[in-house]
This record gives sequence, C-alpha cells and structure tokens, in this order.
Amino acid sequence: MFTKENIEQYFSAFKNEQIFLIILGAVSLIVALVFFVGFKTEWYKGFALPLAVFAVLNMGAGFSNYKKADILKVRNTYNYDLHPELLKTKELPRIREMNQNFTVLIYVNISILFAAAFIFFYFKKKDGSEYYMGVAASLFLVAILSVGMYVVMMNSSRNYVRGIIDYTKDIILNKI
Repeated sequence: MFTKENIEQYFSAFKNEQIFLIILGAVSLIVALVFFVGFKTEWYKGFALPLAVFAVLNMGAGFSNYKKADILKVRNTYNYDLHPELLKTKELPRIREMNQNFTVLIYVNISILFAAAFIFFYFKKKDGSEYYMGVAASLFLVAILSVGMYVVMMNSSRNYVRGIIDYTKDIILNKI
C-alpha cells in the first residue's frame, strides 16, 4: 500500500543521494586540485581535468536537486490526500522522464567507458602520451562512478513509480 510515508521516504532518500553527490563532487574537486598542483607528472595533470569537470557537474546538480526535494515532498504529500489525480498527471510523468534521462545517461557513460579504454590503450603504445593516458583513466573512473549513481537513483525511483501507479490506478481523468 502506497502511503504518505512512502512519499516522504522517497524524497528523504533522494535528498541523501544528492548530499552524497555534493560530497563526492567536493572530494573529487579536492583530489583534482591536488593532482593538478601537487604532482608534476603529465599523467596526474591529465587525470585532474575530467575529475574536476565531474566534480563541478555533480556539485551543481546535487545542490539544485537537494533544494527542490523538500518542495516536491510537500507538494506530493499534499496531493496524496487532496488531489491524487495530480500524482497521476504531474508527478508520474516527471518521474518517468527522470528515469528516461537516467537511462540515456547510463548509456552515454557506458560509451565513455569504452572510449576511455580505447584512448588509454591507444596512447599506451605511444611515447610521451602520459597526459592522455591520465585523461582516459580519469574518464574511466568518472564513468564507472556515474553509472553506479544513476543505477541506484533509477532503482529507487522505480519503486516510487510503482507506488504511484498502484495508488492512482482507479482514478479516471475527465477531459474537458
């Protein structure tokens, strides 16, 4: 049975995922700065660049989504009792679109994994290409982390979607 507590639990978990993204981004940015400034080899400088981009993107997305989570939680718990049709017409399409975006991002990151492996092994054969090997290694790590994050977020949102569908299956929408 889908209840208000399920909505609150989903958004609490969503907020925790966003806090994790912010922390992961901050740690990644610190590591990227240490690698870029602290180490003199080209491999570390190459490794720092994609890691810094990953950090900035995750911190920005995490902070933005963290701010939205409470608003969405309040809106959807309110709609649970008073306007369940809005769960079906507004929240369900929003979550489904988010899941589609996660699916696309997973495939993009899997492509980045293969491209990073190709770049790494291509430049491993060449002399003086330490920088590109570092970039490829960092891209590989970032893609693995991203795929893991998106899979976790997509699985928790799928349970939420199932709950909304079960709760709103008997609602018939009238077209005016």
